Amino acid sequence: MASSPVTANVQPVGEKPAETLSEHTLPARWWVSDSVFEFEKRAIFNKSWLFCTHSSRFEKPGDYYRFSFTGISFFIIKSKVDGQIKAFHNVCRHRAFPVIRKDKGSSVVLGCKYHGWSYNSDGKLTKAPHFDQVEGFEKEQNSLFPIRTHVTRHGLVFVNFSNEKDVTPFEEWYEGLESEMDAFDFSDYEYHMSYELDGQFNWKTLIDGYQECYHCPTAHPGLNSAFRMETYDVVPKTRYCRHYAEIVRNDQDETVEEESSWMGFRKQKSRKKISQKANPGGDFDGLWVYLFPTNGVNCYSPAWYSIRVLPQSATHTILQYDIYTKKGLDETTKTEFVDFLQKVELEDFDLCQFTQRNLNQGIYTAGYLHPTKERGVLYYQKLVGDMVQKHLELENKEKRQINPAAVAPTNAATNAASKLEDICSQIDCQGGNNTPELW
Repeated sequence: MASSPVTANVQPVGEKPAETLSEHTLPARWWVSDSVFEFEKRAIFNKSWLFCTHSSRFEKPGDYYRFSFTGISFFIIKSKVDGQIKAFHNVCRHRAFPVIRKDKGSSVVLGCKYHGWSYNSDGKLTKAPHFDQVEGFEKEQNSLFPIRTHVTRHGLVFVNFSNEKDVTPFEEWYEGLESEMDAFDFSDYEYHMSYELDGQFNWKTLIDGYQECYHCPTAHPGLNSAFRMETYDVVPKTRYCRHYAEIVRNDQDETVEEESSWMGFRKQKSRKKISQKANPGGDFDGLWVYLFPTNGVNCYSPAWYSIRVLPQSATHTILQYDIYTKKGLDETTKTEFVDFLQKVELEDFDLCQFTQRNLNQGIYTAGYLHPTKERGVLYYQKLVGDMVQKHLELENKEKRQINPAAVAPTNAATNAASKLEDICSQIDCQGGNNTPELW
């Protein structure tokens, strides 16, 4: 199912044209400052919808996968109770020991190996040894901490760590995304493999490259031969961007002379198909989507793959790739696609490594961005700046740090500790002002 390229003058509904955005990058300190990175956790990551995986990987109740994002450990599991895919913090409610110890597995009973507390696949506490007769203890108030989860009709699984009341619904956060993804049949693909890259660069260094193909003709010779780079376009939508490009077709017309009159007395020119080497990108123009803030879903005809950009610190980022190949695809074509993909991703990886080394020197302060070739960069950096600025104003108004992912007290025992928590807050305030200098 192919998509049609979109011309550069298409503007998404409800979004400002790229020309009205700042012409420069955010200050370079945003790529090196630990305090800015810690602030981004609260201002961006802990209130955004984050892509994790595809529902096809959960074949039966109890199947689970463990994840980690900016220090938050969680897992996603298929519930035996209602068959839905749900996410929970990987934190036992007794003494905070991790409930899940493996990266993946299957179990409808989740037992903590510290004190033997057990939970079902719906996150409900089912056993707390020796607590049956403890006065005031209620199992219902000690279930696993749930995480907001959304599964699109295409099987894409997202989570949102925020526990605030005014969480932006998925449909509003990514307005139009589900319809956008209808151009690709995810059900015709199956999980193939995963791999990981460990990068010494800021998460935005990677997104800067992902959000434009201005660099493709010089940095990606393989991609440049597979797609017509002059057609490449990045169109901002609602907290996501759609990337477009026409693929180089396998068959090309060529004009040749051939005898076509009786007895060959006259020759005329005609056109015939000349077969070329198979394009590793397949025959589909591609469905490539950047999902603010840190994810990407890239669909080709032989396969689709996701990228999870996992910030570890201001200058350390892990990249995780999951590849799903077309059902029935031969092994040779799978291998060719994976080789093609990994070559392109390693080229981007090297660009990030070298760029970050220069950013760390403190010489570069900001760069001038092209209004159309780099409008995807302009768009996402504006979202980053706006969310950080808005959260900074909120914390300054409240005169305290505000972590959207924090879980409010739920029982009497926790409430009894509130006075001691106030002491911690006072100590933090006396320790100095941790608000970052953003600009």
